[in-house]
Amino acid sequence: MIKILIVDDQNFTRQALQAILETESDLAVVGKATNGQEAIKYLEQTKVDITIVDLEMPEMNGLTVTKILRQRFPATKVIILSSHDDENNINSAVESGARGYLLKNTSSQEIIDTIRAVQRGYFQLGSGLFEKLLAHLIREREEAANNLSDLEKNYAQSVIELEKKIIAQNEADKKAMYQELELQILSLKQDFRHGLENFQYQVSNQLQTGIEVANQQLNRALPNIKKIEMQIDNRNLEQQRYINTLFAGTKQAIKKLEHQVNSVRYFVMFLSTIFFIVGVGMLVLN
Repeated sequence: MIKILIVDDQNFTRQALQAILETESDLAVVGKATNGQEAIKYLEQTKVDITIVDLEMPEMNGLTVTKILRQRFPATKVIILSSHDDENNINSAVESGARGYLLKNTSSQEIIDTIRAVQRGYFQLGSGLFEKLLAHLIREREEAANNLSDLEKNYAQSVIELEKKIIAQNEADKKAMYQELELQILSLKQDFRHGLENFQYQVSNQLQTGIEVANQQLNRALPNIKKIEMQIDNRNLEQQRYINTLFAGTKQAIKKLEHQVNSVRYFVMFLSTIFFIVGVGMLVLN
């Protein structure tokens, strides 16, 4: 038994649907509601298999009721009953969660067959509605394809423009980087030059200071020149006196030696004379 709830603000429609459905042994109208709020309250108390909902109702339209029923009562399948056959309403009903869409001028047998098909898990549209929905889908697909083509063109153009911007930005960044690098190199050169000059100045000062200190230390280490000269003069004077003394002694020794030589000479002459006289005397005696 398929339990059915009819939700429509028109009493004539509710009565007509009930009369049609009660002719079938497997269908049972268990409740009727004049708006969405009544339908929700009824479903909170009674389990229903199929809910037939009018698209246009005060307070809460059929699309809103369908969304609420799909969220709060997912076991209940909704069939929209409407007098509008335009693609937008059909598509909105499908998006809201309806499992079927019928026009109010649909035949009794088609309504019954739709209820049974939806109960078995099928999706059902009234006569001629599928073609309209399909045409709508085809148009949407064509529009989507055109939009996609436009998007691809726009994307390609955007990519080209982005590449140009990136290249231009890269060139600008590269130029700025080079300029910054040149400034840094120039700054480093100046710093190096200043550092070198400062280093040279410090080294010169240190060398000058070292030379002065060394001179001071050398001056302190060197003896008094005048004192050394005096000592040298005194030593030279002593050496001169010593030499003079040696020279005087040598001279006296030479004189003495000459005197001794003269004495020996005289003695030799004397001996020679004696020997001569003796020789002569011997000759005479013989």
